[in-house]
Amino acid sequence: MEGRRRIGTMKSLENDIDGITGYLARKQERFEETMRLSRQIIMESGRIITMLHNDDFANAERKFKTLAANIEDLRKVGKDFEYYTLQAQQEFAEAAILLYIKKHSSIPSASSLHVRREAYLLGLMDSVGELKREILELLRRGNIDGAESFFEIMKKIYDSTRHLRFTDSILPEFRKKQDTARIQLENAGSEILMFKSSH
Repeated sequence: MEGRRRIGTMKSLENDIDGITGYLARKQERFEETMRLSRQIIMESGRIITMLHNDDFANAERKFKTLAANIEDLRKVGKDFEYYTLQAQQEFAEAAILLYIKKHSSIPSASSLHVRREAYLLGLMDSVGELKREILELLRRGNIDGAESFFEIMKKIYDSTRHLRFTDSILPEFRKKQDTARIQLENAGSEILMFKSSH
């Protein structure tokens, strides 16, 4: 009788291990797909930003539609791996924000982009640097009105987020990005003033 109980217990253990192994194997597959999608989104977001700086709106918008579908896939497959998807969502948010600003002179809401709130804020702060780049190019072309328009958007982004104070464990690298955005805003303002004084 004792022997039968031991055998039964061992069989139950083997069944448990088999079940856990199957669960972990499926989870590993989802993780690998999560990482593949994340790498792809990061790479394509960078390409979209480059297209936008080159005013290649047709290709940027075409790629953005594909990227939005990839983000939706990432949300589904990567729901257990949010820590690993943050950068991809952040890069997507940055590209989306720059696209909306350049096309519509408006900033998309966090909910419309279907990304994590943290990713939206991080992408929003990074977009300040992209706007500074746009300002410098517009000044090079002599377009002071366009430069000032982007500067006002830069200022709105910074002013709207300057009161946020969270630790890196809650909002990773945000305070550092805030400091960088402040410097970029000051530099862009100086460039505009220098342009005006020389023309």
